[in-house]
Amino acid sequence: MSTLRAQIFGRILIQKIEFFDKYKVGELTGLLTSDLGSLKNIVSENVSRDRGFRALSEVIGTIFILFSLSPQLAPILGVLMLAVSISIAVYKRSTLPVFKAHGMVQASISDCVTETFSAIRTVRSFGGEKRQMFTFANQVLSFQSSGIKLGTFKSVNESLTRVAVYISLIALYCLGGSKVKAGELSVGTMASFIGYTFTLTFAVQGLVNTFGDLRGTFAAVERINSVLSGAQVDDALAYGLERELRQKTLDDENYKLILSNISTENNQKHYLHYMSALKTSSNLFSLAWSGDICLEDVYFSYPLRPDVEILRGLNLRLKFGTVTALVGPSGAGKSTVVQLLSRFYEPTSGCITVAGEDVRTFDKSEWARVVSIVNQEPVLFSVSVGENIAYGLPDEDVSKEDVIKAAKAANAHDFIISLPQGYDTLVGERGGLLSGGQRQRIAIARALLKNAPILILDEATSALDAVSERLVQDALNHLMKGRTTLVIAHRLSTVQNAYQIALCSEGRIAELGTHFELLAKKGQYASLVGTQRLAFE
Repeated sequence: MSTLRAQIFGRILIQKIEFFDKYKVGELTGLLTSDLGSLKNIVSENVSRDRGFRALSEVIGTIFILFSLSPQLAPILGVLMLAVSISIAVYKRSTLPVFKAHGMVQASISDCVTETFSAIRTVRSFGGEKRQMFTFANQVLSFQSSGIKLGTFKSVNESLTRVAVYISLIALYCLGGSKVKAGELSVGTMASFIGYTFTLTFAVQGLVNTFGDLRGTFAAVERINSVLSGAQVDDALAYGLERELRQKTLDDENYKLILSNISTENNQKHYLHYMSALKTSSNLFSLAWSGDICLEDVYFSYPLRPDVEILRGLNLRLKFGTVTALVGPSGAGKSTVVQLLSRFYEPTSGCITVAGEDVRTFDKSEWARVVSIVNQEPVLFSVSVGENIAYGLPDEDVSKEDVIKAAKAANAHDFIISLPQGYDTLVGERGGLLSGGQRQRIAIARALLKNAPILILDEATSALDAVSERLVQDALNHLMKGRTTLVIAHRLSTVQNAYQIALCSEGRIAELGTHFELLAKKGQYASLVGTQRLAFE
């Protein structure tokens, strides 16, 4: 079951991004935890033991026989069984810490799933699928270990149950013996009564457990099937990830488990066709460090809303090493441009090129290495500050000195060393233990360390106070040097010094030029500046 759980996690992680638009994080978390747990119970405890219909028939038949054998002893048996049940309940209460510890391990799995899927765009843009799979595999193995310990306690519970039953039978035997001695009951009837008591006790126990398991199992199976049956693997991501993992040493059990998530015979046959359409990715970095990014006649509708056209023939050239600001009213398509440049989605028609090469000819794992994104609300993982900064690179390629250098360039080093454990300080869930400005500077340090040639800033300073904004803006200015940068902003004060400003309206670029050129046109951009004049003060 541990392997199945890890395989389903890996399978979900390489789905197309619209899969995560369709399903809530809670649904996916429940699928990997409680739903698979229900399947485990029905397989390990019900299929292999005497439960279900057999137990039900035994209970009904045995009760009828017991009352027919001795109407006097049958009610007494009921009282004794009640006493046994109370004893079992007391024991289970004493083992609460063991169950609690197991639940905490299970919760850590749920947290990893929730955090990964909630931050799927950050994971995807930094090529973090392998890291998340590795973390999840470790937690699954811990869960398996705690499950073995829990199973031991369950075995002890069953043993104690049997002992309690035997004690009850001895008491019943003594009482029945007195009735035999008094001539109220024959020896043969008494022997039969005790024998059927054994049958009833274990049949009831099996029946109760079966009903408890079956109640949620069928719903769990239906949920798992409904989610995975219509899923679509993102081939451009899965192929690159599989190729990268095959380059690793597969002696490590975790790497074997991760690779099995995406590598099957059917997948390999499917990828053969996909691989034939891919170009070698060895020159992608050189292309991104030298060539322009062009969006050519791009049309796009979100897969879950195919009838709503967001981009309608958009054309835009991002010149290498310059800053392009994309402005416009809400709903104009600015965020969609970010989604397409990040390759979370592909254009419905038209294309995006880098140095003249269609980006779809490169796998997404390679593309993630040449693009960095800094969002308005940066996502940090519940690990240390240093680990968050190094998230975009393999562990073996990052040194502590590199992390510190990036933090200094992002104006983050001073506040980091003032934290209780410095770079080893845990940031809390989604970075909740840090301020907004601190989270933003860590995100900038992460992008600096990644050193990608293409940079996207999506409202990176809009939610900050004046002091934090100044520190963050200084860090951003350092980050943008020499990179092809797209800045998305509502506050026009953050874009007026850009090399070019593109005004997006109704899914197209309506105006393009410098700040002063667009003001001179007295068009939509000039109107926006007029409504936000205080932003320049």
